[in-house]
Amino acid sequence: MHSVNTADLAAVLAHYGPGLLYHRQMMPAEAMTEYWTASRHRMDLWHHAIGRYRQIEKSGVGVSLRRWWDEHTPMLEEVLVSEMLTRVYAALGAGLDRQCRQSEIKPVLHSVHLTHIEARNRVLQLMVYGRGGSIDEAVRLNRLRTEVERWTDVLLGAMAAEFPEPLEYAINQRRAAAHATDTRSLPLGAARDTANWLSAVTMRDTLQRRTSANAALPEANRQVTQAVMLCLRPDLFDSVGLMKSLWLQRLQSGADQADRVLEQMTADDLSAGSILGGYEAVRNQDLLRRMM
Repeated sequence: MHSVNTADLAAVLAHYGPGLLYHRQMMPAEAMTEYWTASRHRMDLWHHAIGRYRQIEKSGVGVSLRRWWDEHTPMLEEVLVSEMLTRVYAALGAGLDRQCRQSEIKPVLHSVHLTHIEARNRVLQLMVYGRGGSIDEAVRLNRLRTEVERWTDVLLGAMAAEFPEPLEYAINQRRAAAHATDTRSLPLGAARDTANWLSAVTMRDTLQRRTSANAALPEANRQVTQAVMLCLRPDLFDSVGLMKSLWLQRLQSGADQADRVLEQMTADDLSAGSILGGYEAVRNQDLLRRMM
């Protein structure tokens, strides 16, 4: 799985994630365990690769450094791009903990978030001070970093339109808050859904043009995304397999509440009718006794 696909999942969570908060249901413990394990495994692979670079750098072999950059540039891109999913998922977990008044999800997801920031900082150091790479590679990675930061704040800003925690994980809080304001200005329903999906398509096109065609760690990325998808319960999907937007869930919830009120009113009417019917039967029997 390519790192751009992890960004796609981040866009899905940013758009539909508030639906998880709406129902105030915690994520399965299995999802947390799988996510932490998969994330740690992928980060270990990143750190080992960068550690090999440090060993080659100490040896002073320029050809080996050049070969390292040729082989690991997709991995450096992956560290930058996959941070989008890490931040969005951590923001969602923080919001769930607040809604459910617990502290079970945020510590796990925030720990993964901090470890990812550490890996990102090591990549940035390589971009600035690393030997063996070309200036063009450093410029291209820096442009990718800029795009990732901007789109991360766009996704977190869309989430912040519904709950405040995403601003804590934004790279530029002022920029994310501005996107939150823009999102709130859109009417709920088709208009907001269309705007979100257009943003997701534009984001994917931009990241694809900025990244290598081949994935660095496809299996590790797949394990992380599968762990994230464990938080998506079946009731979040409609009959054709599409996820329900927060607007649709609110609409359905309102309809369900109206149905329950009508059912209760009907039951009360039937109960009242039974009481009246019983009273009429007793009164009629009393009249018959008097006539006899």
